[in-house]
Amino acid sequence: MPELWTFDWLMVIPIHISGTQPGVHASTIAVVPEGATTPRKLTKIVSLNGGGFSVLAPYHKARSGFLCKIPVDPSSDPPESREWKAVDGFTAESRAKLSYHVDGFAQFSSERQGELLSGRDPHTGEPKGLGLMTHPLANPIWSGPSAMVTVWGLDDFEPLTNPKGSIVFQPQDCYFRACDPSDANGWVLSIYVFPICKVPPCQYLDGECVCDVAIDHLNGPLACVMRLKVVRLQKENVFLGLAMNRAVLSFPSSSGWIINGPGDYSAAKKGHALMACYPRDSIPVVGRLPLDRNAPKG
Repeated sequence: MPELWTFDWLMVIPIHISGTQPGVHASTIAVVPEGATTPRKLTKIVSLNGGGFSVLAPYHKARSGFLCKIPVDPSSDPPESREWKAVDGFTAESRAKLSYHVDGFAQFSSERQGELLSGRDPHTGEPKGLGLMTHPLANPIWSGPSAMVTVWGLDDFEPLTNPKGSIVFQPQDCYFRACDPSDANGWVLSIYVFPICKVPPCQYLDGECVCDVAIDHLNGPLACVMRLKVVRLQKENVFLGLAMNRAVLSFPSSSGWIINGPGDYSAAKKGHALMACYPRDSIPVVGRLPLDRNAPKG
């Protein structure tokens, strides 16, 4: 199964800045592959009008996926490998999005409203579909990214023809993880959440907002500084820092995407983390229940 990357902690300089970056409602994230000139659209980040944000992958043809909660044991070093039968998962016949709400409720719901079971029971607060409680956005996850998007097979992702309102990663913007341009075949977008009172100092370089952040234990015991592209979600009072990584991936499908969401575990307790895989080639789903509202009978 795909490896879940976990990072130890994120160090930022507490500083308050207000009114310096324009807020956005939605932003498409794209990359330019080595040797190409046309960007490919990977994912889209959408503000929930003060209620949080969603991460979507609407630019790929895959519709049949597998949505799950992966068991995480923080005391295991290296992280335990899990078989698919060990995860709490569901099938989906429509594209899912990850929604991260300001109070810390994170869930998968349908890209088109109503196609997948989602939301919370009004009486118990328990998820109706696949979700969990994690850190609220005002006190976000500092041990690593709050969400990640992994993609491979860029030829099957839509080209970006109008870059207005988009964030585009050029080849020189990417960080290579145990690989180089000759063997890297995947892109991994890491999304970090910064409350407005703790966002690092930002710069505008060629009109693009960026910040340099010291992130610990990415490469052994050494700390490293990464440059993040910055999106401001004004109504949520948060900034998102985006880093694009390159990696060697091995999946049965020639093209696809994975969204990794936050978890409900901590350094002292086991828990789970959210993950969506599209397409679900080679994932054993016999006996799995569908998350679709109108699933076929039988």
